[in-house]
Amino acid sequence: MRFQYLVYTIIILLGFMGSKLHAQGCSDAGACSIGSLEWDGTVALEAPKLKISLDQNLALGEKFTFISLTAFTVEHRFLDKTSYIIRVPFIFTAGNLGNSSGVGDVMVSIMQQWETKNHTQWALLGGVKLRSNHSGFSFGGSPLPMAYQTSMGTYDVIIGAQYMWKSWDIYMAYQHPFGRNENQYLNDPVITDPDKIYFESAQLKRGDDLALRGQKLFSLKHEQGLQPGIMAIYRIQKSEIIKADEPVILDGSNGLTLNLFLNYIKTFENQTSIYLTLAFPVIDRDYRADGLTRNVILNFRISKAL
Repeated sequence: MRFQYLVYTIIILLGFMGSKLHAQGCSDAGACSIGSLEWDGTVALEAPKLKISLDQNLALGEKFTFISLTAFTVEHRFLDKTSYIIRVPFIFTAGNLGNSSGVGDVMVSIMQQWETKNHTQWALLGGVKLRSNHSGFSFGGSPLPMAYQTSMGTYDVIIGAQYMWKSWDIYMAYQHPFGRNENQYLNDPVITDPDKIYFESAQLKRGDDLALRGQKLFSLKHEQGLQPGIMAIYRIQKSEIIKADEPVILDGSNGLTLNLFLNYIKTFENQTSIYLTLAFPVIDRDYRADGLTRNVILNFRISKAL
């Protein structure tokens, strides 16, 4: 019981720390969420044929825009160690410029796993992110910045690799977007309220992302676990927008984003698991036109193997 109180105290303290930071959260562009990537510290002899998951993600974004993301994921193992994964999100945003809602970008990926000796498992992943719209939502006749969009507005390809040994899990992914989106947001010179001035994102062309994640599982009693980790996302090239019919390179839009997170995991006898995650950034990029700014992220996942 004392340990549970300690866990709750740590989570509350981390949440307070996260609320004081203004930075980029996990790469919602897709590199963080491709595939299943759940790891309980063991190598399964017989992976489930089918697994379904439901995520509810709550976050505060740029200018403390409220973002709710609900995602449904299906993972089907159609060969011995090969699975395909389909993830469909629904996103609602609300802030001082208005609100928006709709289906987010659909992720389709394939994962190939294999096992070696000494409690080691590898996985290779490849996938595509399919845009659900052109990132052109507006509110009250005014274009909304990327912080309010439900889609990144591009088609992306993602490749990744995962290494798991005992209670350790290391994951790396590379993401490349194709072309520009059709967002039209530019700052209105008439508006002087800093709380209503967002990063400009008209016809945004994002740079590539390189993501690296490391986490370790600490097993607890009664099929529970704590899993602290770190996620680094490096934007390789500077992003670009169109302003006055001319391309504009966004200084400060490349570089490192560093996030800390803590997972709580509970597994039940009926092959159902729940995951509670708290994440917040400690390092960010200076210019974040993609709307991926996060101050703090809370996520609940329930997963069922069939």
